[in-house]
Amino acid sequence: MATSYEQEQELTETLVENFVATMKFIARNDLWDESERALRDAGIATIRLSSEPIRVFRALIKDDLLAGDRLGEPARRHALVIAECGCGVSSPGPPGHGPVTPSAPGPGDAGSDAPPT
Repeated sequence: MATSYEQEQELTETLVENFVATMKFIARNDLWDESERALRDAGIATIRLSSEPIRVFRALIKDDLLAGDRLGEPARRHALVIAECGCGVSSPGPPGHGPVTPSAPGPGDAGSDAPPT
């Protein structure tokens, strides 16, 4: 059953170029905290995505970034967590609760530098 927020919101699509340009703008201007706060203030606690872009990002991380030496150690540990859990691709968890993350620490354990879930 859809919540009132989901019923009120209309899903849309955007070009990859537009999405990337927006994310670059936020990154270039270090607007991450402000962006998160604005979304939360608007009552938005989750972002709905198709699982296909997440699969593509996961493959990029697993097949390209982890295979090379481009990532420093903290980023590599974080990438291992993403590669293992897939950001909800394989097990999205119940609606409103986010992805199910790996349960046992191991090579993919990102430690204290992992983003909050």
